Amino acid sequence: MVYEKQRRQWLITRIAIGLIGLAVLGGLAFAGFREFENWQVTRDVDNYFGADDFVGQHIDTEPLLYEQIPPIGGVHNPAWQNCGFYPKFINNENGVHSMEHGAVWITYDPALPSDQIDILEGKTDQQFVLVSPYPGMDVPVVASVWGKQIKLDGATDDRLDSFIREYRKNPDNSPEPQGICWRGISATTDTVPQQQAYVRPDPNSPPIGGIPVSQATATAQALLPATPSASPAATPATVAPAGPPAGPLASPPAASPVAPAGATPIPAATPVR
Repeated sequence: MVYEKQRRQWLITRIAIGLIGLAVLGGLAFAGFREFENWQVTRDVDNYFGADDFVGQHIDTEPLLYEQIPPIGGVHNPAWQNCGFYPKFINNENGVHSMEHGAVWITYDPALPSDQIDILEGKTDQQFVLVSPYPGMDVPVVASVWGKQIKLDGATDDRLDSFIREYRKNPDNSPEPQGICWRGISATTDTVPQQQAYVRPDPNSPPIGGIPVSQATATAQALLPATPSASPAATPATVAPAGPPAGPLASPPAASPVAPAGATPIPAATPVR
């Protein structure tokens, strides 16, 4: 009887040790896979500048030109874009402000198949994810955060989810991680976003992120497309962006008349912080 009891205890102990060992090995394997996944993503990420660069620089009187297309940070509009999915273009200046608060801005080729667009829309079930079309990119999908960007093969590219996990609301690339991504604006526009990157006259000078169009050369100003005459500059978004409701959305006031001829003033609003 004593022998049988000891034998059962011995078997139970061995089984318990085996299960613990399997759990440890499984945890190590998962951690190793996640580290490899993160390494694969960070390897492919283009790094331009840090979270401390261009923070809080606001301009709402005229459009801005950016050094990276789609933009990844710099001078921006005082109003941030509400995170969520947009089927139409949004203004660069507002999307950049959302990234300052830690949002991941996913831009996609408007010609992307509808099933892939649906996948991208599903990413906005998470807070601090912004999705909108952006024509003229050399890849189907681009994901951007403040100072960083990755080019993707499509909505099903495994690196997209890894990029979101690694950089969304990450203080290392979120100049204002305490910021929100709702109670901003939900305006869309028919104006095609800037298609070509602004090039600094002196390539050895520090990055500037963005520059007011009035400070750029006439050649650089031509990078900003004109607004189609038959379409309004901005229309309300038809899809309600994701994010906790926290009061009425800010309404952009009338554009300042100081913008250069041919340039499209950007909707501005005073965000509620």
